[in-house]
This record gives sequence, C-alpha cells and structure tokens, in this order.
Amino acid sequence: MLLFLLIALLMLLPAGAVSQELYSYYLLSQELKVLSATKESLPYSEVPRYTRVITREQIDRWGVRNLFELLDRLPEFYFWKSYFGLKAIGALGLRQSYYSEKIQVLVDGLPITDPSNGSSFSVNDIFSLSNVKQVEIIYGPMTSLYGFNASLAVINLVTYSPSDRSLNMDSSFSTGHDSYVSLFKSFRKNNFSGSISFNYSEERAPHKSYTDIFNVTGNYSTLRKSFVYYLKLKSTSGFYLKSYAVDRDDNFPLTLTGMITTGNTYADRRAVINRVGIEKKLKSYRLDLFADYNWFYLERGYNLCPFNHSICSVVLSLKRELLAVEKRYLRNPRIGILLSKDFKAYGKLFLGAEYSEAELYRTELQANFIPSSINLNDLSKIISFPQIKRLPDSETLFSPHFRSTFSPYFQYFLVKNSYSILFNGRWNKTNDVGHYWSYSSSLLKKWRNWNIKLNTGRAIRIPSFEEMYIKNNPLLLGNPHLKAEKTDSIMPSIEFNGRTFTLSGMFYVYWFHDFIYKKKISPVTYLWDNADSTVRIRGFVVSLKKRLKNCYEMELSTGRVFSVGGLSSGFTEFPRKKLVVGVSYLGNSLTANISLTAYSRASQDIPGFGRIDLNVVKTVGKQKLFLTVRNLFNKKIYYQGGVPGNERTLWLEWRYSY
Repeated sequence: MLLFLLIALLMLLPAGAVSQELYSYYLLSQELKVLSATKESLPYSEVPRYTRVITREQIDRWGVRNLFELLDRLPEFYFWKSYFGLKAIGALGLRQSYYSEKIQVLVDGLPITDPSNGSSFSVNDIFSLSNVKQVEIIYGPMTSLYGFNASLAVINLVTYSPSDRSLNMDSSFSTGHDSYVSLFKSFRKNNFSGSISFNYSEERAPHKSYTDIFNVTGNYSTLRKSFVYYLKLKSTSGFYLKSYAVDRDDNFPLTLTGMITTGNTYADRRAVINRVGIEKKLKSYRLDLFADYNWFYLERGYNLCPFNHSICSVVLSLKRELLAVEKRYLRNPRIGILLSKDFKAYGKLFLGAEYSEAELYRTELQANFIPSSINLNDLSKIISFPQIKRLPDSETLFSPHFRSTFSPYFQYFLVKNSYSILFNGRWNKTNDVGHYWSYSSSLLKKWRNWNIKLNTGRAIRIPSFEEMYIKNNPLLLGNPHLKAEKTDSIMPSIEFNGRTFTLSGMFYVYWFHDFIYKKKISPVTYLWDNADSTVRIRGFVVSLKKRLKNCYEMELSTGRVFSVGGLSSGFTEFPRKKLVVGVSYLGNSLTANISLTAYSRASQDIPGFGRIDLNVVKTVGKQKLFLTVRNLFNKKIYYQGGVPGNERTLWLEWRYSY
C-alpha cells in the first residue's frame, strides 16, 4: 500500500517535455553498441546472446553507485553478505561463495580476476559506477570466449571515452558514514587520446547489533576503504594501454566464522592489472596483439580466540590473543593474439590464442601459535608463543604454486537481415588440472520488432589455488585432486522492442558436472571436493518497461527458480522468487524513481523481505544533485547466520561533468 501511495505522489509531479527519442525503445536498441558479446563492437539488436545493457541514464535514474547495487535491481541476481560483511552475488538460482567465482567482471574488456581464488570481486568488492558509461551483462557459457570462470555471466563495465566526457567529478556521502569520491579526465594530444580516473570509497554500513553463536554481541559495522586508479591510452597507430590498480583495506570489528571472532581481523589487498597491445585494421582483416602483467598481494590478519572471549579464557586458560598475519604474492603474466577476417556475405571468422601463467611465488605466515597444532576437539593442546614470529614454510596456509594455461580459440559470426549465427570454441590446457573443451552456439531470429534467441553450450570453471592447496586450516582443507567443473546449459529467450513498450524473457536450465563444493568430513571441518551427482537448476526471468503518458515510465522485473537438484543446502540458499517494480518521473531538469525490491525466503533461516528505495535527481546546467533513500521504511533485512543488511540510509551526491 505504501508503494502505491508513493507512486501516486510521483504521478502528481508536473508534466514536462522530454525528447521523443528517449521514449523509443526500438531506436535505442538500434543505437546501442555492445563490445563484450563477441569482443567486437556491434549493435545491440544484432547480439544473438541474451544480453542486458544498463545505460548511464538508467544508472542515474535508479541512483545506484556501485555494481552490487545495480545487480540488486535485476531479478536474476541475489545480493547477500557473508559473516565477514563481504558483499556477494548469486546468479540464476546459484548462491556461490562470497567470491562469486562463476561470474567474471571486465573493465573495457580487461579481465579483473585474481587467479588465486578465481574471483573478480576479491580484487574490487565495490566497483564504483561513477565513471562508467554503460554496463553490459552477457548471460550463458562464456568461457569459450573469455576463459575460465565465466560459467553464468560476463559483466563488462564500459568507461567514458574522450568523445563522451572531458571531465567528470563526483562526490557522495550517506547517513551511514559511507562516502564516494571520483575524478575522471579525458585528453587528446597529437596522435594520442585517453583518460585517467580515480575512485576512493569508504563503507561502514550497516550499524546494527549482531550476536554470534557464542552469544557475543557487538556492533556489526565494518570499515572498508578502496582506492581505484584506471588509465587508458590509445594511439592512431593502433597502440593502446590499459592500467588498472586497486588498493583495498577491510577491517572487521565483529566477525565470526567458526572460531574466528572479535578484534584484529583485517584484509589488505592490492592488485595492478596492465595490458599493452597493438590493434591494426587492414581492409577485411583485424589484428589484436597484447601482453599483460598482473600482480596481486594479500595481507590478512587473523584473531583466533581473543583473550576477552569466554570460550577461549575457559577452554584454553589463556589470557592473551592467538594472532596470525598471512601474506601472499602472486604474479600473472599473459600474452595473446586475436586475428579476424571479414568474409562479408559469409560472415566473420576470429582466431585467437592466449598463454598465461599464475605464480604464487611467495607466502608468509607470522603467528604466536602453530596452526597445525589446532585441534578443535581439544583446544587445550594449542602450542602458543608469547610473541608473534615468522613460522616455517611447513606451517603456512599456502605453499608457492605455479599454473600455466594455453588456450587457442575461434569464433564464427554471421549476420543476415533476419537472423544471425554465432559459434565459439576454446581448448584450455593447464599443467595441474588437465585440458578441457568449452563451446557455445547462439542463434538469433528477427521478426518485426521481435528477437527470438537460443543459446547453448558448455562452460569450464577450473579450481582455484585456494580450493586446491589450502592447508593447516582446521575448518577448511584444500584438495589437489580436484577436477574442473563443467556446466552445460540451454537458454531460450525472447525480446520485443517497440516505441513505448519493451519486453524480454529468458528460460534457463543448467547441468553442473563435477560441481565444486565444500564436503563435510567432521562436525567442524570441510574439504573441497567434486560432487558425485549432476546438479541441475531451472528458472526464468522476465522484464518489461512501459512509457506512460509523456513523462512516466513503469518497470517490472521478476525471476523464479523452479527447481534445484543435487545440491547441498548450503548452495540452495537462494530466493526462489524475486520481484523488482518501479515508476519513474522524467522531466527536463528533474527525475524521480520509486521502486520495490522484494526477495522471497532464501531458506528456512533466511527470511524474505521487501525494500523500497527512492531516488531524485535535479539537473542544474552541467551539475546534477542526487537525493537517494535506501530502505525507505527501514525494513529488517537478514542474511545467512543472522548477518544484518543495511538499515535506512540517506545519500546526497553532487556531480559536475561536461
């Protein structure tokens, strides 16, 4: 009822003239360009895969400031938080771990993935959208084009180019003491053009009381700081450079997973991702030759049984903390080549190959206890020292490891007036997991304003270093004998783009073979293992938009998971139903959006909820002022283990751009 009252208030806003082109969904679908579906820019209307493109206009209308808030608005994704307060994304009926390792994130086509855990989100768990022009989401088996860890979707963040913006400054802060600051500047000089951007973010919400399984209560608020630098250059000669760096610090004043709890628990991550290449076009040929050098660093502090915890003081009779600091250093060089030939009426052929190395070349552990001495059945036998000191290599959680991957691939793409065909194939060979084929086929049939698509294929997810080689951990053990996870899928979809109405829907079925999961081997200890049975997931998503009158737009999106088979309960904690509905007012200088995001119960212990958000944007010349209220009616939100979601939060934002 409250949502309908707020919608009625929006309808009372004065009507204003809006450019007619904004209201033609058909024209928009013809003008939009998509890069990540084929690694080559093509019109959205010709993409044969089920694809979403969220434009800058839509990002501003929703008032979302990072990638997680954006995905929370889409019915096929599930946003949740782990014990540590780390943000995580489930997709298409599968919750995943907080690494969200089956989704790969790109920035202008550049992969942002840490090979030690197979995750893009461990590199950056914010992904500010301040300097992003549009977000492309390609669904289905994409490992045949992008390699491992693209089983469910690929998300490409397309940043501004010099032709889009010369300058963009953005600053926002909230009543939850969160803040975002960004600066983007593009330039042209002689034969060079490019841009440089900086993003700094601090997040502290939520600020709620939380009680762990040992009945220790405290404020759940965490402190996460992130600095992101991105430089891209392009020359008329074909030379290009992309340099992406992240410095991320997470502090956890109250966390719990097993026996890890309050105090001195933190994680500092740094990543530098560089690509230099040359791209040449000659008549019907295109050549892209590139080299990457990526470097990742992790320093993590653990506090096992702090002295002020009743469990530790009684069972261990210790009056001091058990502290450890772990450090990891990983380098990831890569070279690649992509050659395409346009046969015009007979389509385009792409041939490529990549060779990469992932080397965890140094690991360290400093502690005042011996990790291998921890026995959860008899905590009194822990061997401890009065001071922290560096431990021998046999006591580290990881030993140095090396992985090489060679992967040739091909793509054939044929576009006709009424249909298009896309085939992808890739062979991956690694030195420690073996070799595997991945492939996909996509068909598009056009009929008037309708697009009918069918996407099917196999994706491969290779086990990460963490899943294979973790040791000296009483709660979770690695398995060096893990096999790669194979995912077969079929995804029929349909789209309609008219002048004032658009509709899209997708049905998906996934079969996971050798599914990688945590196998329980004792009351408190798990081992990474491959599932013996096939895991199957079925569901659908439907989205529609309708222009109302001259200044209003209504959106409705819903997703439903029909069935999940072969999974343990830990992976099925995914809402079976999700609904997102909203109404926007679109004036010349004023935009307003009210929306409801509703999740059904994710499991018996994770209740469903409905959250209402409000966003108002005022444009004054080259400036925009945003007022956003998240969780307008302060609904209680809880995730696994009683982890609290964000309370009502007011955001204010100022942006200047030209």
